[in-house]
Amino acid sequence: MRGRVCKYKGKGESYYIIYDLPRDPVTGERRQKTIRGFRTKKEAEAALAKLINESISGEYIEPQKQNLGEYLDGWLGSYGNQNLASSTLESYQNIVNRHVKPNLGNIPLQKLQPAHLHNYYSKALKEGRVDKKKAVGRVLSPTTVLYHHRVIREALQHAMKLGLVNRNVADAVEPPRKVKKEMQVLPEEDVQRLLDLFKGKYLYMPVYIAFMTGMRAGEILALTWQNVDMKSGNINITQSLRQRKVGQPEFQQPKTSGSRRTVEISPGVVKILKDYKAAQAREKLAYGEGYEGYNLICCLNDGNPLNPGTLASRFYAITRKAGFNLRFHDLRHCHATFLLKIGVNPKIVAERLGHSSIRLTLDTYSHVVPGMQREAAQELEKKLFGHLCDQNVIKKPCAKKLTSSSMPEKLVNTEFFGGDTQI
Repeated sequence: MRGRVCKYKGKGESYYIIYDLPRDPVTGERRQKTIRGFRTKKEAEAALAKLINESISGEYIEPQKQNLGEYLDGWLGSYGNQNLASSTLESYQNIVNRHVKPNLGNIPLQKLQPAHLHNYYSKALKEGRVDKKKAVGRVLSPTTVLYHHRVIREALQHAMKLGLVNRNVADAVEPPRKVKKEMQVLPEEDVQRLLDLFKGKYLYMPVYIAFMTGMRAGEILALTWQNVDMKSGNINITQSLRQRKVGQPEFQQPKTSGSRRTVEISPGVVKILKDYKAAQAREKLAYGEGYEGYNLICCLNDGNPLNPGTLASRFYAITRKAGFNLRFHDLRHCHATFLLKIGVNPKIVAERLGHSSIRLTLDTYSHVVPGMQREAAQELEKKLFGHLCDQNVIKKPCAKKLTSSSMPEKLVNTEFFGGDTQI
């Protein structure tokens, strides 16, 4: 690469640089680029030297006129359609179109700076909502803004791999920290009272299955009778239900590879399912030819799938009216918490929940760990020294004050140490 520093003619002192670009790949003609606005000759020379060094090292990227918004549209259209699940792609598109492009879309891709992202995150935390729901305030939560950051970073990472930028400016920005929501877990003694709220209603079976298996709402609503092996007592989770538009259910692969799993159920749950299947068969017969053929366990009275959003909102409305403060997803937390409290191995709990790692399980349910540790310590003491405790061999030390005249040369505690202890 060749170039030169030039001085503007006239009053004042300012400089610009002109440097050669690679020749046009089609015509072979010479191409040049001008960068203006240097206040001193030294600044201009440093910028030119940097460009030349980048050209020699292979790090130079030819400037393009594409702005961030245009790049994001192309990225979602190419990478997103091929590599993202439909629900994830829709979420990315919502973030890009409703938030990122209105605030950052006109900035040239190569001129995007960490300060731009920092200012955008700050603004989003103060006045970022665009859905006009006054009841929930105008701000976006730190967790939501963190998600925006991850989408932007992922997009810029691909831009860097394609050679469109020479660094990912999102790596230089500290995003907001995720706010961990307080987990709501129902006391064991209230489980039956909550289940009684749904007796005779179409929501009873989804609620019951959630309590007894820890499955996600979408997984429960996608269960068919083929997924249940009554003889072995297994539920095979192979799909999940998503429904963004009324009357358009989408059966998808589970959330992760670990989510495709087998959950074992107790004989009591098997009996409940058998009775429910028989009752459903009678309803299907009574309904007639219009009954839909999805063969779902949890469905409407005409066989059509339940909308996951409807399930969540109806559950919350019914339970809140009865004095509970619980989401449907919290039933999954209840299942895991109950298992951990009765001493089930966390690895088994992770497998039932479909977590990708046991660490995720322990991090999510860390509130249960202190109690588990206490019980483990008590069990260890009982195992190792239970015979001593039962015989009252370990006694409280004497509180009698010893004076120099009355203190013996040796203190013997044969009860605990089994020998002499020198002072």
